[in-house]
Formats: sequence, C-alpha cells, structure tokens
Amino acid sequence: MIVYWSSDLDFGKNCLVDLQSKRTSNSNPANFLSCPAVRSSWQNVWMFGADNDSILEYDLDSAKELNSNPVIMTREPHLEGTNIFDLLKVSYFFSESPLRMKVTAPYFHDVKYQKYGTFIGGVFDIGRWYRPVNAEIITWDESGTVKFRGGDPMFYAEFLTAEKITLVRHRHTEMLEYLSQALVNSPFQTPKNFQGTLDSRYEAFDRSDYQAAILEEIQANLLPAEG
Repeated sequence: MIVYWSSDLDFGKNCLVDLQSKRTSNSNPANFLSCPAVRSSWQNVWMFGADNDSILEYDLDSAKELNSNPVIMTREPHLEGTNIFDLLKVSYFFSESPLRMKVTAPYFHDVKYQKYGTFIGGVFDIGRWYRPVNAEIITWDESGTVKFRGGDPMFYAEFLTAEKITLVRHRHTEMLEYLSQALVNSPFQTPKNFQGTLDSRYEAFDRSDYQAAILEEIQANLLPAEG
C-alpha cells in the first residue's frame, strides 16, 4: 500500500530496518528482532526527524530556537507544571484507500529531546482526512531548555494494516495547503463538541470530491525516489 507524504523534516525511515542495522553480530537465535511477533509489530512503523542539532529555550511567555529555526507558542499549557510549543515542522500523509495512522513519540530510540518533553500524537484515517501532523512538544517544565540531536526521530507513524507500506514523497503545494486547511476548519463542530468528531469528518470527506483533488495534486508533485 502506498502512503504519500510530505514534510518539513528531513527523513522518513522504516523503524524495523533501522533497528536491524544496529543488531549485534552474535548469532543468538533468541534476539528479539528474530521474533515474528516483534517483526510483524514493527514492519509498518516509520520514524521521521531532522538531520541537524538544535536547541530551544522557553518560558511561559515565549520560546526561542537558538539556531534561528522558527518556533511558536500556539496554546496555553494544557497540564500543570508543563509548557507546549510548535516547532513548525509540519508533515502530511495520505493514502488512496482508508488507512488508520497512529502517531506517537519515538519510544524505542534513545532520543535526546525526550529528557525534556515529548511529542503529542494521535490516531486518524489518512485515507479519509487530510490534515497536518504538527511537531508539537509538551515539556516537563514551565521553562527551560530542550536539546534536539540531529538524526534522532521526532516521532513515529504506525500504519495500522497488515499490508506492506511504501512511502512516496511529494512536494507540499499551495493547493494542498488550501485543501488541508479547508478540511481542518470545516464546520463539523457543534455547541457541545467544538472540534466535532472524526466520524463526522470522515463522512463529509467521503461525500465530497476532496479525495480526487488531493490525489491529483499529490501525483503531479511527486519527488524522485531517494537512494
């Protein structure tokens, strides 16, 4: 199954392939990477991140990236004693058929920034909704410093299917941004549920012509395969 993606981050790698590249050379048959249960659970987990180091300083009033990369504080803290900011490293994923994607913090890598905070994830169907995955970090303190190490994954994306996933990268165009924002801001809210429900968004998407428009724009802006 093809998953189309675009991102302000630098890389997307398969986690199982990455873990296999670090496997020890001993021939122990009990290596957990030989376990079929482990392998099947990791085959469709991908990691996404940046190549370069960066450092961010923040408090309750502001956040500043010391390498001059953009960062904004879009929300008030959601949990006591914490802070939240957006690194403005946006990623998009889309499939031609229904496919649920689970976004999580990178829990199986030694990731430097997770000493200071974690990535805010979620689950949605990338075949029935087209929305950004924002690089939002919630910190363990109200003020301090967060250090990001180049090459570390920023987040994982797990595609919840038994089919093999192939990532195909594309440019994110003004038209795709327009279509995404139209879907994100669509009037599915109610007075009792301001953000609406996923089902209401999916049903409206299915009734619309967004799927064809998004797919046409993506396929017109594919990038050459890496490697």
